[in-house]
Amino acid sequence: MFNANELLALLNARPFLPFRFVMRDGTEVEVNSRRLVMPGRQFALIGLPDPAAPDDLVDWYITVWYGLVARVDQMQPDAPLFVRSPDITS
Repeated sequence: MFNANELLALLNARPFLPFRFVMRDGTEVEVNSRRLVMPGRQFALIGLPDPAAPDDLVDWYITVWYGLVARVDQMQPDAPLFVRSPDITS
């Protein structure tokens, strides 16, 4: 199962690569900036800015529960895929 340490690894990557959570129900949540994520132990709050606004101030947020994450995809086509730790079971 996806966990806080895996999220922190994604957020601390240099350079930061935008990624997408794909949830078990098919919902997708894009993370375009590490500044819009507030990680917790069991979930993360992801800020959602207005795409029409010239800034990245948060207008909405969504809670991503780690236990409901099916996979994480990199949003740049040439970026390496996120690989889970070997101790993770599906």
